[in-house]
Amino acid sequence: MLEFTDIPYRFVPPRPNSFLISLAQFVIGRFALPGQRHLVKQIELHGTEAFQKVRENDARLVLLPNHSTHSDPQVMSEVCRRLSIRPSFMAAYDVFARSRIQSWLMQRTGAFSVDRDGSDRKSMKCATDVVTEGSYPLILFPEGNVYLCNDQVTPFAEGASYIALRAQKTLGTDAPVFVVPVSMKYTYLEDIRGQLRQSMDDLASHFGTQLDPGTDFCEELKRVSTTALSRFLTQRGHLPPEDTASVDDQVAHAAEQLLASLEAKMNLQPAGESDHTSRIRRIRATVHAVRTDPEREIDHRAASQWADEAILALRVLGYRGGYMARHPTLDRVAETVARLREDVHSRLFPPDGERRCIVKFGTPLDLRERLEPFEAKARRAISDLTHDCEAAVQSGLDEINAENNSPGAEFF
Repeated sequence: MLEFTDIPYRFVPPRPNSFLISLAQFVIGRFALPGQRHLVKQIELHGTEAFQKVRENDARLVLLPNHSTHSDPQVMSEVCRRLSIRPSFMAAYDVFARSRIQSWLMQRTGAFSVDRDGSDRKSMKCATDVVTEGSYPLILFPEGNVYLCNDQVTPFAEGASYIALRAQKTLGTDAPVFVVPVSMKYTYLEDIRGQLRQSMDDLASHFGTQLDPGTDFCEELKRVSTTALSRFLTQRGHLPPEDTASVDDQVAHAAEQLLASLEAKMNLQPAGESDHTSRIRRIRATVHAVRTDPEREIDHRAASQWADEAILALRVLGYRGGYMARHPTLDRVAETVARLREDVHSRLFPPDGERRCIVKFGTPLDLRERLEPFEAKARRAISDLTHDCEAAVQSGLDEINAENNSPGAEFF
């Protein structure tokens, strides 16, 4: 579920406690992951040999996994337990702000906050310090949000590469920093078609319609999704897309309306040929700056409405690219249904059945080999590293899927 909480930001530093880290890893692996909230019954590790080898050389480690489900931090915690690692996590400030108890526990298990929509120098410095000190491997999720499209990574933000390269520059060539791409693939262990049809029946009823049992399920899912999109647009005074247009054209039409309207309301000049995602990030940063500024209280109500439309635009863009239509496996259909349920009801739902997670470690990247390019052209070196890590994670997912024989890999 794509959500942001625009509250005044306060950096939350890590206060790792070895005993509490070990205890949390035990509880997560033994009770939380198999429980109803996650239903992860199996975890398989692949490709750990090269990773274990670089650990033996007093290397600093930055792990970059994809972020396709709400179970990812818990799975990475269990993976680290199996590899005898006590990690440090960077997490959105929104998570810390949910409760004091949760914030306290997260700090003691090595987590620290980041302001996703602002220039958070404290968080960047803390992350760099964690890497250079080397006591706790750092885990970052470069996608930034959960997008519920496990077979396809979304563009990595460049912050992770900046942190890793900056740490290597601080250390020089005496101590290596290794960036490790990590691919996580969740797949269903049981046939959940019945549960998905029930969920779609409920969603159809929510919009005053019914599923046609004689029509292909994926076509009905598309129809209900476009119905929801039209409803959300008309509620905000926008034109619904043409029914005959392709899904990608409907998505682009909706996103363009929302973004153009927001930019006009906020007096934001279009930044060249920026794509939709870049425009949303710019809008989100502006909204965040307004809503967290006590001196701009007069604008807070309007900014709250802007935030609502920006999140809607971000959610809409998540349906582009024909993710389900190109390869309608049970896993992909389930993800699309889950995303639609979350977007409509603005809350999380547990998985529809038992799952296993296959975790594949990619080849560790020695940043000493990239130090000279970073010192010469930092921006280019950061971009290249980000691209290489994103490609490595996608390659790992492709390799996992090629061998996946679980029920979730079957065509719907």
